[in-house]
Amino acid sequence: MLILGVDPGSSITACGFIDPTTKKTDFDFIKFKQKTSQEEKIFGVFEFLDNAIKNFKPNEVVVESPFYSVNIKSAMVLSEIKAAVIIAAKQNNLKVFQYTPRQIKQAICGYGAADKNQVRFVLEKTLNINLKDEPLDVSDALAVALTHIYTKGL
Repeated sequence: MLILGVDPGSSITACGFIDPTTKKTDFDFIKFKQKTSQEEKIFGVFEFLDNAIKNFKPNEVVVESPFYSVNIKSAMVLSEIKAAVIIAAKQNNLKVFQYTPRQIKQAICGYGAADKNQVRFVLEKTLNINLKDEPLDVSDALAVALTHIYTKGL
């Protein structure tokens, strides 16, 4: 079994793969230039994830469900990016699961208000990998996948 975790973002979208049995991991990300249009970002994320799904053949897709209570524009932009993730997964006949940032931090660190560096530290120790040269989005994507593994008891 292979779980694909996705951290959707408007400048970087990352995906992390974890095999729950072996704890083998892989990851990738797409980074957009600041002037890239929203339409190009949405399509870019869709193509990026569609290719990742076709190449790695995960069994399930898990996406972080961003929560923004103040900035509605940011919420809409991230919702559009998340929709591209969901469409790529569904087009490939995969189930999609969603977890909030608080659920992810609680599952990984045991504390729902942990910061991104704490999440990265715990992931590095748990999965025996080094993520220091990678964007925090990569550790977030792996954390989403690991949260699903813990939650479903895989």
